[in-house]
Amino acid sequence: MNRPLLLRILLAGLAVYTLVEFYPFSLSLYFIPHYVMALLCLVFLALYPGTRIVGAWNLKPALFLVFWLAFNLASYVWARDNVEVLRYSLWILRYLVLFLIYSKVFTHEKYLRNFEWFLFGIVILYVATAIWEMVSFQHLGVSKHFGEFSYVPTGPFYGENHLAAYLLLFSPFLLFMPKFAKPRGWAYLSAFIVLAVVVIMTVQGARIAMLAIGAFLLWFFLAQITWRRKFVLAAILALLFTGVYLRFKTEIRFISQILSYQTQTLGSERSSIYMSSIQIRQQLLKEAFDLAARTGFLGAGGGNFEPQMRSEAVYRTGGIVNPHNFLMELFGNWGIVVLGAFVYLYLHWALGLWRLYRRTKGKERTRYLMYLVSLLLFLPASILPSTIRWQYFVWIYFAAVNAALHTKPSLQEVDA
Repeated sequence: MNRPLLLRILLAGLAVYTLVEFYPFSLSLYFIPHYVMALLCLVFLALYPGTRIVGAWNLKPALFLVFWLAFNLASYVWARDNVEVLRYSLWILRYLVLFLIYSKVFTHEKYLRNFEWFLFGIVILYVATAIWEMVSFQHLGVSKHFGEFSYVPTGPFYGENHLAAYLLLFSPFLLFMPKFAKPRGWAYLSAFIVLAVVVIMTVQGARIAMLAIGAFLLWFFLAQITWRRKFVLAAILALLFTGVYLRFKTEIRFISQILSYQTQTLGSERSSIYMSSIQIRQQLLKEAFDLAARTGFLGAGGGNFEPQMRSEAVYRTGGIVNPHNFLMELFGNWGIVVLGAFVYLYLHWALGLWRLYRRTKGKERTRYLMYLVSLLLFLPASILPSTIRWQYFVWIYFAAVNAALHTKPSLQEVDA
């Protein structure tokens, strides 16, 4: 088989696999497709050993992942649960494999641009699934509500907070990508989908997501839309809402009652007799710091945060043992060293995108801003679910963020 044909087959397989990673509607899709694609990539590397998968464009994140894997294996020495350390090693290795594969693919500008439209489409798919759940009271097999009569949507994920997190994280692609399309209809479709996202988050009661996307939408409306389009958009939305309200009065009243309740309880949650989600997260921060401090800030070892929390700490966090915060998950499991390394990598991406945004004009300036805003939204998104470690596609997203910094004309050909 000649090289161009094999490369096309590999890229076609990766296209299907990308959809499976971002939309894991079945538990069986979490593992088998990954191993198949990893094997195909290894075969390609064996046939063409001169292929460069690490270079100046991805050296820093690749070194971070290798260091993270090595540190996790070293934690086997002091961790209480050694099996968890080995399990986490496989997860980190999967992050590394995904990042290397996609950071290589994204060196070709065409595939990076296609991926940006893919994220636009995946949000629409998430929203369509959520609407189906709210209307039918049914759920996909991966949902914790599967088999229950519940209107709370979870999409292709286990819990509603997972869906809210990724709707939030990818929302900048939903709003910015129409700026790169010629038909203006994309912008109006985007506005409609954004409204649906807000409704979904309201129904879910994902308050952190509601606050974060509210701030983002307010900034976008004030800073990124011209006055003429603001007026047109407001008029279209008013007509659309009037039509929907006249057709679905009962459903609209139901959603408005939920919105009213969620808004009222934002301020009263703290004084509730029960521990609120905000109070639990605050206590989890303290527990993660105390846990890291007891180990000389080396962390409890890969996967050992939760076993350690199941002691007396569980009574202080309302029975919750998951960190509910990606940064604190890093801190609790691997201490200040791995946390510091990730923060450095995050700032490297954020500051790099900011500098490129300041230096460029036109569509490229808009593209850098899109990635920067999405990366900033990663922080609130990562504290919504109990953990994001099961969503391996986060490292495909990070590969795109990294590629946005480094995809230059000299790298636009995939020299695989």
